[in-house]
Amino acid sequence: MPTEFPVFQLIVMPLLIFIARVGDVSLDTMRILFIGRGKRFLAALLGFVQVCIWLMAIRQVILNISTPLYYLAYAAGFSTGTWVGILLEEKLAIGTQIIRIITRREADELVEFLKEK
Repeated sequence: MPTEFPVFQLIVMPLLIFIARVGDVSLDTMRILFIGRGKRFLAALLGFVQVCIWLMAIRQVILNISTPLYYLAYAAGFSTGTWVGILLEEKLAIGTQIIRIITRREADELVEFLKEK
């Protein structure tokens, strides 16, 4: 069985836990953004995938409760996933931005121009 090898226990499994958490937390960030945008189906779908990934990662940590390296991989994956989720949101521009323009002139032309763009 591959789990008997030290390389697997000390490198591969912590790396897999880390990658799973990065994916899980990044999906959570996206899911929350989709909820805010009213995209319910997509948010639910992401939530399903996210929980499946989380279950696989936490299972390995719990099964190997005496391996602190797995805790560190889990925590590092969480923090990195938060960072990656923020970067994804910036790249995809899913969030909402509000621009307020105060003008002394009639704003009808400006409003129509902005709507077109």
